[in-house]
Amino acid sequence: MKKSTVVSVIGLLVMFVAFVLFQTRPIVLFGTLKLTDVLTIAGGLMFIIPVYRESVKRKSADNAPNPTVWSTLPPIGMAVVVAGILLPNSLTFFRLFSLPDLFYLVGCLMMLPIFLYPMSGLERAELEETVEEEVDEAAGNTSATGKKRD
Repeated sequence: MKKSTVVSVIGLLVMFVAFVLFQTRPIVLFGTLKLTDVLTIAGGLMFIIPVYRESVKRKSADNAPNPTVWSTLPPIGMAVVVAGILLPNSLTFFRLFSLPDLFYLVGCLMMLPIFLYPMSGLERAELEETVEEEVDEAAGNTSATGKKRD
């Protein structure tokens, strides 16, 4: 198992612990900063940074277009989400919804290029999967009959 996968799984576990502790009495560390906030930030970054690094490696190897988009927007989005977690929920945006929620939304939208850019990458992955399945199926048919198929 790759080191990045282990770090991501540990990050998910830390976020799960934060979720479980969220329902308990808040443990205030400093001002409005709570233990669950710290665990959420640490776990979230532990989860997303290895995924981001693998995405950048793959996209660099594939020479994906617009490297500025997929290499700089996600880290800025991570910082925006962290800022949203650190903001107190009492702040509002035009009295419609809380300002931290706006930060979460914008930050998550900025991180979408990790998974969804370029769109042809998704199609390519699906195509590779289909080809691998067909090759495995053909290899299974060839070994089962003992002859080559024409």
